[in-house]
This record gives sequence, structure tokens and C-alpha cells, in this order.
Amino acid sequence: MQEDLVSTAVIFHRHLNAKLWRKGVLKPIVRYTLLKIAKNFVTYIGIDQLHLQDITLSGSNAGYTYSRNSDIDLHLVVDIPEDKKILLKQLFDAKKNQYNFQHSIQIKGIDVELYVQDSQQPHTSAGIYSVLDDRWLKIPETIEDTVDRAAVKEKYKQFVGKVRVALRSDDLDSVKEVLDSIKRLRQHGLSTGGELSAENIAFKVLRAKGHIEKLRNHISNIEAERLSLEQQYEN
Repeated sequence: MQEDLVSTAVIFHRHLNAKLWRKGVLKPIVRYTLLKIAKNFVTYIGIDQLHLQDITLSGSNAGYTYSRNSDIDLHLVVDIPEDKKILLKQLFDAKKNQYNFQHSIQIKGIDVELYVQDSQQPHTSAGIYSVLDDRWLKIPETIEDTVDRAAVKEKYKQFVGKVRVALRSDDLDSVKEVLDSIKRLRQHGLSTGGELSAENIAFKVLRAKGHIEKLRNHISNIEAERLSLEQQYEN
């Protein structure tokens, strides 16, 4: 039987994930734990005036398309001064990648992925929940399966090929470009076709099958090797 790639990343439900939600509200112990994780991440970032506006939960686990591979997208929503946007976004991305790589955090078996989100940047998600205020900012709705499986398969195979080439390369810039191209794939899909776009689903399949984690690990290994003292330079 041919594998249904879509089902590895998206399953269509009629109820929110019972591990996290009760009667449409985030379970108190889950909310408390997410706030504790967010506080730890703020400390890790190490900026005195972070201008934190909200802490939100979004993505599949804030809607009805979660699967066993779906993580918890926890966003720190911050005001980023216009004259410091480029510098701070680079810092936040680096800190986010380091933190997610160094910390394997789960809530009831679900991975927690941390992000820093510019408050001025539009965020596309079926549902968005304010963990800080304990209320929905965008209430999700149940949706029907309209995914173009052929398009998902085509895009998935295309990017798996790129990942395989990147994992055999020691060129840090080219490996990072593959990871960035996967991120752009998702953003393009979300902005043009929404949660069920072939691009977004292909991204989710790549993540569910471990390809994105392999890329991140490979990047970390290349960076570590570059920073290490090589034998030929020893006295």
C-alpha cells in the first residue's frame, strides 16, 4: 500500500487535542507549564527590555489538524524597534535555534517549539490562543480535507533531494540555504494558500519525517567543527 504522506503530518479532527484542551480552554496545568517555559526562554535570550506583548500558542495544536507529530508552537510576541529590526531578528533567530536544539521540552509527550514573533508581523494560523491572557485571539474552526496530495508529494520529493545533497556537504552557507528555502516554502504556502496549502503540508511532512532536524543538527556540527582547534594548527 502506498504511504499517504499527508497523514504523517495532518489528521482532520472534530475536537481539539484533549491532552491540551478542556471545553475549548487550555488546561490550567498546561498553561502554567507553557508560561514557565516562556519565562525560561526569556531568561535565555538575555535582553533586559524585551518589550514582551503576549505569549501565544498556535499551529496544529491550536486547531483541528494535529497529528502525533505535531508540536506546540509557543510564540513570544515582542515589539521590535524599527531601527533595530534586522539586528534583533537575527539575534532572536539564533537564540531560538540554539534553545530548541539544546532543550528537548515536551508537554504530555508533545514537543514544544519556541519562537520570537515581531508583533507587527502577520501570523497565519487556524487558531491563536493567548497563553498570557488565557483566551482565544483567533478561534479555530473544523475544516474539511481538501489537500492536493499529488502536489504535496511532488514538493516533498523535491526538497528531500535538496536535503540529501546538503547532508553530504560541508559548505555551511549552502546547507543553511537549503534550510532557509524550506522555511520560505512554508511561508509562501501560508501566505498564498493557508494551512492546507501543498507547500505548508510538505513542510510539515519534512518536519515529521525528521529531515529538518537532520539539517539543523548538520549545521550545528559544521559550526562546531569550524570553531574547534584543528590538529594542524597545534604547536
